[in-house]
Amino acid sequence: MLQRYLYLLMLLARLLSLYAPAPADAAAEDADDAPVQTEQEALARDEAERLPLSGHIICVDPGHCVTPLTGKGYTELVSPLSDQRKALYTTGTQGKHLTEEKLNLILGLKLRDRLEELGATVVMTREVSEITISGIERCEIAHEANAEVSIHIHADGNADRRVHGVSVFVPAGDLLGTPEIKDESVRLGELMVNAVAAETGAKNLGTVKRTDLTNFNFSKIPTVLIETGFMTNPEEDAKLETEEYQDKIVTGMVASILAWYGVG
Repeated sequence: MLQRYLYLLMLLARLLSLYAPAPADAAAEDADDAPVQTEQEALARDEAERLPLSGHIICVDPGHCVTPLTGKGYTELVSPLSDQRKALYTTGTQGKHLTEEKLNLILGLKLRDRLEELGATVVMTREVSEITISGIERCEIAHEANAEVSIHIHADGNADRRVHGVSVFVPAGDLLGTPEIKDESVRLGELMVNAVAAETGAKNLGTVKRTDLTNFNFSKIPTVLIETGFMTNPEEDAKLETEEYQDKIVTGMVASILAWYGVG
């Protein structure tokens, strides 16, 4: 009987040792090993969380590109719902000193920087001139990045050199692979053309419904295409060349994006 009692006491002591708190010095050692967040890091994290576009992913697509495939007869589908095809790798218009491709890239990089300053994650379809990229690939870049919206940047041209102003194309028609994008695209388009026209003083040509754009018909997310001005109009082209006017265009675009997200 005594032996059994001693055995139970030993078993109880062993169980208690398993659940005993760690020594103070061991706990302190574990605490020392834990990563310590500095006050500066905490402030930076809090500041990032307060930025209006924090957590949002936006695709910026500067139109056109410089590729040896231009003019070689390449085509691509207009829509996933149609066999209709259109010319691929077109050069766009140009002004006195800038090609449209170059202007689009300048504005795209400026827009990227401004959106990132506001906390957005920005995915670019291109950041250089010399690249070969199709309209369908531009859509795929946005989709793979889980972007919430895609902004295509272009400039306009017309045989009538008197024509000038800013417009925004929006998706329309029965060839849209994802018809659900239409309403939010139109809402952003209206916000953008109004904001850019107000900021720059350019003639407001409104929104233009397009059914034939690959960038729209293959998009699974809301999307717009801004025509920032007519490079064939000498007066407007001269403005488009200046950094001051470019910054005004971008300021209007940013204001419209903030308003679209409801944080402007």
